[in-house]
Amino acid sequence: MKRVLITGVAGMIGSHLLDYLIEKEYEIIGIDNFSFGKIENIRSNLGKDNFKFYRIDVGDYETLKILSKDVDVIVHLAAVKKISESDSSMATLKVNVNGTENIFEAARMWGCKVIFASTSDVYGMSPDIPFCEDGDLLLGPSMIKRWSYAVSKLYCEQMAFAYYKDCSVPVVILRYFGGFSPRSSFSWSGGHIPIFVDAILNDKEVIIHGDGKQTRSMAYVDDLIEGTFLAIENEKAVGEVFNLGNDEEMSIIDTALLIHKIASTGKELKLKYIKMEDIFGKYKDILRRRPDLTKAQNLLGYETKTSMEDAIRKIVECRRKEIENSG
Repeated sequence: MKRVLITGVAGMIGSHLLDYLIEKEYEIIGIDNFSFGKIENIRSNLGKDNFKFYRIDVGDYETLKILSKDVDVIVHLAAVKKISESDSSMATLKVNVNGTENIFEAARMWGCKVIFASTSDVYGMSPDIPFCEDGDLLLGPSMIKRWSYAVSKLYCEQMAFAYYKDCSVPVVILRYFGGFSPRSSFSWSGGHIPIFVDAILNDKEVIIHGDGKQTRSMAYVDDLIEGTFLAIENEKAVGEVFNLGNDEEMSIIDTALLIHKIASTGKELKLKYIKMEDIFGKYKDILRRRPDLTKAQNLLGYETKTSMEDAIRKIVECRRKEIENSG
């Protein structure tokens, strides 16, 4: 039986990974400070013999050091995500960098394998579509706060390779592309799909940034969890970076139209367009985002099994039940 420590265990990916590994009878230690995660996401596993939960912060190195003893793998998901220009970037930079360093130090001490959750944001505005793991990265001006998330994750990727090459810590980097599930936050941190679903089911305006022609490749959480599990299990993954997600590319406006069609509310789709500069200031939104999954397919045996349409159908059905029950 493998022993796995999951940081950010009460978040969307963390809680689904917990469910998956518990079912496979792994022994899990989970930590979360609930700044983003929710106790509801892990409640069904509390009290199980093979799950121990601790409400701590990844900044607490002394406790991390104790909890990671005798652990085989650390899956480091805890992070502060991207922000708007009106928010402070200090937490994004400090938590992501200092927390990750604590994880690698603990892993170095006890000889743990680390699965580090990075992001497709590190590709920035690269024109090389689809994004490939060994491709060049193109970030915007450093004075724009919104780049702080991508910069923090890219720095941590460099840190991961430093610990791998200099300290022999087994490391796998996963660049997650957008993912969603019924546990996604219905705020911007959960991505556009849950927000659009909620708006359409409640007969509210769907807010479109810019002209809506920008594209995203969004994956249902089950595919992300399967890829993460393959990275945990496969020793050939050590020292590598992998894109994980769905390579089905869809524009924002087409996503709204598809959700409206699936939801079949009988109400008109209400779209409200807001200029990019009114939201992001000088930050230029990334116009296309699609992963090259060849490496994950060849080295990990990864494949996406849930189409965008099927995934959206799951979210619509779940959210509709929640709205009906709350009413």
